Amino acid sequence: MDFGFIGCGVNRSLFIRLNHSNGHSICLKKSNTVNNKCTSSPVQKRRIQMQAVTDEKSEHVLNGLKLNAPFRALRNNVLVKLAEAPEQTSGGLFLTSEAKEKPNYGMVVSAGPGTYFPSGGKIPMVLEEGDTVLFGKYGGDEVVYDGEKHIIVTQDDVLCKFENGNYSVGALKPLFDRVLIKKDKGAEQTSGGLTLSTTAIEKPTSGEVTALGDGRLMENGEFEPHAFKVGNRVMYGKYAGTDVSFEGVDYILVRVTDIIATL
Repeated sequence: MDFGFIGCGVNRSLFIRLNHSNGHSICLKKSNTVNNKCTSSPVQKRRIQMQAVTDEKSEHVLNGLKLNAPFRALRNNVLVKLAEAPEQTSGGLFLTSEAKEKPNYGMVVSAGPGTYFPSGGKIPMVLEEGDTVLFGKYGGDEVVYDGEKHIIVTQDDVLCKFENGNYSVGALKPLFDRVLIKKDKGAEQTSGGLTLSTTAIEKPTSGEVTALGDGRLMENGEFEPHAFKVGNRVMYGKYAGTDVSFEGVDYILVRVTDIIATL
């Protein structure tokens, strides 16, 4: 299903397309223009087109119920248009079958204005319409909106977003207190030289910090300083986080509180 085109110079650019087939994917493509008059970023183009599509529809349907206005998320809720993940996305993101929590991904259709701490401090929304996000499988409410599968999750359920819709480790931006870690390989031999089977290899609980969110948001509006930085090796809890892989390299997304020590 194509979201459509947007004008750019004397050519038109196809900037996002959701393919529905046996393996579903979201991909970002852009055709070349004759001149350089187009200065909008891919994300800006995508948001403009999404708004245009929304404006064209005067009637929307949610789970069979006709709506007179587009869906508008409240508080810290987010409506995401689902793309059923194949084993590997076009950008190299591989969703491991052995992960305890298989992630889902998709594009934000509506994001609420945010919520508040009990003390009254604002918890801002860092997600916007058009953002491409990855979130945990468990939690959220699946709905059918305008004939397409969507899910309603909270911002706290979202693990990360991808800059410019590019599914790659370099474009991954963890949210708030999330941390992306490149996992160490598990030991394949015992200290006595016994070679372990794949199922017997101990799951690694250490690795190198690859990307950091802004940190845990405190009630005074500031972020708790990180005790480590990108490039540091850290140890994390055995049952923490969500496993993902990029081009055969294993990573894990954990919260700052799951990290036990620096190594």
